[in-house]
Amino acid sequence: MPTARRAPPEARAAAPPKARAAAPPTARAAVPPAQRSRDVNPFSDPQVMAVLEEFRLIFKSVRRHFQAVEAHTGVSGAQAWLLAEVRARPGIRVTELAQVMAIHQTTASNLVERLARRGKIERRRSEDDHRAVHLHLTAAGRSLVARAPGPVQGVLPAALKQLPSEELAELRRRLARLTRLLPLRDARGRKTPLSEI
Repeated sequence: MPTARRAPPEARAAAPPKARAAAPPTARAAVPPAQRSRDVNPFSDPQVMAVLEEFRLIFKSVRRHFQAVEAHTGVSGAQAWLLAEVRARPGIRVTELAQVMAIHQTTASNLVERLARRGKIERRRSEDDHRAVHLHLTAAGRSLVARAPGPVQGVLPAALKQLPSEELAELRRRLARLTRLLPLRDARGRKTPLSEI
């Protein structure tokens, strides 16, 4: 049987190289244009900006109200609220005030001290327990509350009270999720009166 003849080296060199199979393109997940824009600049998202505007409106409204309270009464919004609570609950104690206003007891004590020095409130020892101190308005304190612009608790608490309980619960859940996403959180803010921030 004849032996197959090999091609000369010149012929082998001239043969065209075999083409390599092209690698399939890497699959990329389709990203919606809105998502790509949000990744580049989150503030370009219209929904983010719309929510931010609502927060601005709330902050500005709260601040304007506190400015009006101070202009008419000469005390802060938190002090006016405290006086209103004492007027509604004569003989209330500092610990109870702190609970009603959702503030630290130390903060409530400091507010009471400032108002007592200005003659707006007086502290009376209990006849049964001399350790217990009960709060009462003076005539000057009653006059101050009477001329304070309403709502004396503040525009934000007044607005929140108008929401149904289920909407309040949902709002609380949403805001709790939002605060968890903040890169910087000061937990002391939970118990600080808005007018003192």
